[in-house]
Amino acid sequence: MTSAHDQEEKSAGSDDQRAILERFCELSSLGTDAVLMLTNIYKEMPITHPASICEVKGHHLALYTSELQLAAICQCKEVFIRSPHFELPVLGRLDSIDVRRGVVLLSDFSYGTLRQEDRKTVRVRFKKPLNVMMHSGSDRIPGIIHDISLGGCCLNTLICKGLRESDQIELELKLLDQGSGELCCTRIPSEVIQIRGEISPFKCILCFRHTQQSEQFLSVFINQRQLEILKELREAL
Repeated sequence: MTSAHDQEEKSAGSDDQRAILERFCELSSLGTDAVLMLTNIYKEMPITHPASICEVKGHHLALYTSELQLAAICQCKEVFIRSPHFELPVLGRLDSIDVRRGVVLLSDFSYGTLRQEDRKTVRVRFKKPLNVMMHSGSDRIPGIIHDISLGGCCLNTLICKGLRESDQIELELKLLDQGSGELCCTRIPSEVIQIRGEISPFKCILCFRHTQQSEQFLSVFINQRQLEILKELREAL
């Protein structure tokens, strides 16, 4: 049975979608002046490209965009649409894609938030979770990370004793060099910003305090991983 609260939410959502589609109709009349910006977050990496309106029909919006963006939309099943004509990003759900024409058909629109826009540095996801070691004085604390940026990472660990009080923390990172195929290692001076969880497992938010060597080491890996992610997308269609 649908509650009054559910009915109110459904009505508000319908009103938003109607207003969004009406605005897209207005923008469609502007022709080439109605340039939109599409954004997907694929494996923590933002994929962004301009788009233009092909057609607004019924509850659907058809957009022309790049092949790379089509691939990202296909993987994410949705896309954020930004425009100066909208106060907030608009989230559209994937209906279908025509790769030959470079067109994506979207529906089920709502307003959304792109939290990744607040990030100061690019974040990339590893191919698989990475085992790491955190050094706090003489203590060694094992953990797992899923993604990383030049600014820091989130580490999952079963142990957090002493981390809140320690001011001498280093994250030991072992990564495969794509050029030589060798396993390379560095230690990144870090600061614990936050520890989440009252019982194990814990989530430790780390902020990196780089040396010149550790920053160069991580920059090379992130650039390599970005290229790999873009290659994956291009091969996905």
